[in-house]
Amino acid sequence: MLSKLHAHRPVLAAVVGMTAFAAAIRFYGIGHQGLWFDEAYTVMLVKLPLGRMLATIPKTESTPYVYYVAAWIWTRAFGHGAVAIRSLSALFGVALVPVAYLAAERLLASRRAGLVVAALTACNPLLIWYSQEARAYELLALTSALSLLAFAHARERPDRRTLAAWALASALALASHYEAALLVVPEAVWLAVVHRRRLVTWVALAFVAACGGALLPLLIKQTSEHNAAWIRKAPLGARLGQILPQFLLGTGSYAYTALALCGLAVCLVALALLARYGQRTQRRALVPAALALAGFALVMAIDAAGTDTVITRNLLALWLPLAVALGACLSLPRAGRAGLLLAGTLCAIGLAAAVSVAADPTLQRPDWPAVVRALGPWPSARQPAGATRLVIFQRNVWLESLTAVYMPNTRDLRRGKPRRVTEIEIVANSAPPGSGEHWLCWWGAGCNLEPSRLARHYDIPGFRAVSRTHVRQFTILRLVSARPRRVYQGQILRALRRAGSPLYGVLIQRP
Repeated sequence: MLSKLHAHRPVLAAVVGMTAFAAAIRFYGIGHQGLWFDEAYTVMLVKLPLGRMLATIPKTESTPYVYYVAAWIWTRAFGHGAVAIRSLSALFGVALVPVAYLAAERLLASRRAGLVVAALTACNPLLIWYSQEARAYELLALTSALSLLAFAHARERPDRRTLAAWALASALALASHYEAALLVVPEAVWLAVVHRRRLVTWVALAFVAACGGALLPLLIKQTSEHNAAWIRKAPLGARLGQILPQFLLGTGSYAYTALALCGLAVCLVALALLARYGQRTQRRALVPAALALAGFALVMAIDAAGTDTVITRNLLALWLPLAVALGACLSLPRAGRAGLLLAGTLCAIGLAAAVSVAADPTLQRPDWPAVVRALGPWPSARQPAGATRLVIFQRNVWLESLTAVYMPNTRDLRRGKPRRVTEIEIVANSAPPGSGEHWLCWWGAGCNLEPSRLARHYDIPGFRAVSRTHVRQFTILRLVSARPRRVYQGQILRALRRAGSPLYGVLIQRP
């Protein structure tokens, strides 16, 4: 990958420096946030034997096998902790930086543009967020970038080697995430039109089509399970409105609206520079821009056909083509330092957003380890042998992060009736600042949880409140009984309904 850079040592040094910087900000604090609901499913899957994992993926996931197989192998070497399992995505994110440079340099025939795009990639907060998540999205970004890089070579020199590289990279991208088709399909159409007289072109296209077709049974099965049906519950217009701000700023930051407007203004000025100084560059910038627009048109067509997958993370395959088109605007030689200043401004905005997330727990994934520490070990020294504790989470029923990762000695109340209950912990969580529309928060931060308040009193016979504990956005009310008592689900339901929280999840914790 870097052989071409060796001929230009200053450029190589710059790309290596950006890659090292990307590694530093992606690995820094990678285990600080708790593993959220989606990541807990990854942990549950990779703990299974390989055969069982492959058999379970069609029932629980909405993506193909490649990421999970890679994570299964990775965790066998490094373990299942937050740092270990997220570090695979971090490596994908680091590798994306030199690939972005090479793709931009090839498409735009400009090392300066390649460096600008590499810098934007290293500093982008959305890519940083998914580099620290144990899911397939950063792999989607990387494999799509490899497909774009191979396409850039095949477009100019459509021989066996370049087309084979494109076919392999595109097949890998599709096997990593179905939404890679948003980039692979426009690339395939472009190659089919421009190089239609070459037999090797059709062989490469047939190979990619065959690989995509092989995924159809899995896609049909996962669609029938409705694993991604939650997406359509949010209005399409609201989800579309998130895409550009999140492509620029990621999922959250201080002064998010102001930074987003500033970033969009920089992009508009960059387009004005292209219109004023970039007559020759316009033709090259048209290629990645056309790919991105075609991919967006494709996802909207899929939505119109009845399959709604429009959400920012599913469009990550289009991030790099848009960044390359933007890099063409920011790297115009005739624009002088103005373009580079604008590029630096975008990088600074991205880093400000990334730093604000790292500094503010309310913008991060829920701190489940802190909650578990506040609950304390079980059983405690004051409890009789065989005593049971119930942990009730108001308005939140999806507790896989706790049962799979942080409280593995628990199980859901619905799977059995508890006996000899001596302690009940009721957990409520406040909404993070600025998260009033928590229903549109889908990226795993604290706003993804349903907010609730603790009541002054919970009518569970035989139990009295002894303490309230505040930790991060959570408040924990401890109820105790002088002797073990049977507690049934109906009692809990009635008590929480009177408290105004009819939805809940309950974990049973035994010695």
